[in-house]
Amino acid sequence: MTPKILIALLAALCACTASAQEPAQLMQKIAGVYKHRFMSATITPGKASGEADVPYQAEDVIEIVPYDADHVYVRAHLDFYNGHTCDIAGMGRYERGAFVYHDPAPSPLPEAPPCALRVSVEHGQLTLTDRAAPDAVSSCRAYCGVRGSLEYSIGLDKRRPIRYLDRLKASREYRKAIDDLHATEPQTAP
Repeated sequence: MTPKILIALLAALCACTASAQEPAQLMQKIAGVYKHRFMSATITPGKASGEADVPYQAEDVIEIVPYDADHVYVRAHLDFYNGHTCDIAGMGRYERGAFVYHDPAPSPLPEAPPCALRVSVEHGQLTLTDRAAPDAVSSCRAYCGVRGSLEYSIGLDKRRPIRYLDRLKASREYRKAIDDLHATEPQTAP
């Protein structure tokens, strides 16, 4: 074997090893629960905007749990003004530096693109987006109220361990995410 071929083989082996480590490194970096509490409000009908809004405590929650070498379970509950929310859960597969959840069900909204939620780290922030490009249409709009959006970032410093992992793994959302994954990617079934 010539030195040139040997070097090419070693470079390919190193690239494969590095690419296999990427999902594991990102999983380790993002796994946990992220919470952000804030004051929101609901609008009282018949009153001017801001005049008689009723305040309430709101909380955004994002949970990320490693599932296997290439997948994480992600669940997001985001609160918005006037009681609007975004709620989505599923298994995200590692794709080009992020975990991406592809909803197996077609969108109930006419002419909406298939829902794809990307979970990544950008500038020290856990970032969620359902847009293929910054100017693209939101693909997971069906999971949000009118005021809601799955364009969201939260500092990695907000990450905490999930102390209720057994309860989370017994949840209806987690079991459905596993069933959907096995239906769409049969090779992941145990």
